[in-house]
Amino acid sequence: MITIENNSTDPYFNLALEEYILKNLDLNDDIFLLWQNEPSLIVGRNQNIFEEINLNLAISKGIPFIRRISGGGTVYHDLGNLNYTYITKSKGNINNYELMTKNIIKAFNNINIPVELVGKSDLKINQLKISGNAQFVYKDLLLHHGTLLYKTDLSLLNGLLRPKKEDVDSVSVKSNRSSVTNISDYTEFSLTELKNYLYEFILGSDYKNKMLHLSDTVIEQINLLKNDKYLTWEWNYAESPRCVLKKIHDTYRTEIKIEHGIMTEVKVFNNEIEDTELERLLLNKKFIPGELKSILKNHLEVYDCLFS
Repeated sequence: MITIENNSTDPYFNLALEEYILKNLDLNDDIFLLWQNEPSLIVGRNQNIFEEINLNLAISKGIPFIRRISGGGTVYHDLGNLNYTYITKSKGNINNYELMTKNIIKAFNNINIPVELVGKSDLKINQLKISGNAQFVYKDLLLHHGTLLYKTDLSLLNGLLRPKKEDVDSVSVKSNRSSVTNISDYTEFSLTELKNYLYEFILGSDYKNKMLHLSDTVIEQINLLKNDKYLTWEWNYAESPRCVLKKIHDTYRTEIKIEHGIMTEVKVFNNEIEDTELERLLLNKKFIPGELKSILKNHLEVYDCLFS
């Protein structure tokens, strides 16, 4: 098993790096990665961003939301969180979360942190979640990755991840919300010390000799994937399953059908009187917060309604 040196904290780059390694690097060894992201919301492949994320808070905090290639629920990343990735042969490993999390659990148990697998894919300490895990299969390879909440801003995490509400009607995959905790409450290790410990536990004491350095050409290809896919509206918004947003704010009520990121049906009411002018203004427009704020610059009450 080897690892790859990556000091980037750019979430767009890091998601592109995972996909590029999985699909393009012809390696005979299994791969184990540890990596971190700047504050960001990472959405499951088949999820609806409008349903999973408190968009108003995310926008106000400047926190991006990015779709990943694996399934599962939406997670919050920041520099107090450590992510891990395995890339290995898929045979016998698909949906085998017990096997794929075994060494991570052993590593924590070895330093007297009582981590255990609970349910299908969550790692918990005393029934409090510290890790969500997801998988993606490509040809005969499996990508398995998970979060490790070390010292994450849990207040912000809880504010950004929407609880289930009745204002979004969709057939998308829903996140299962759990009470969370930080690993730092159970260890004196710093995050850097924990990272080095996990490398050594998984790869051995000579892990630095198993670290692959990516060439400038490969990094350029990863950046191309980042720009052509992970930074795009088409990937992050338009891939959301069809949904209907029903919102009420002050005197306004809106009901908007969104398909492939486009508002295909729009109803706007002010004091229960239909506003057809505003409906025409919004119809067939992309559902992008920044663009909508510009379109609704003279009707900010409606913008507030959409993102309430």
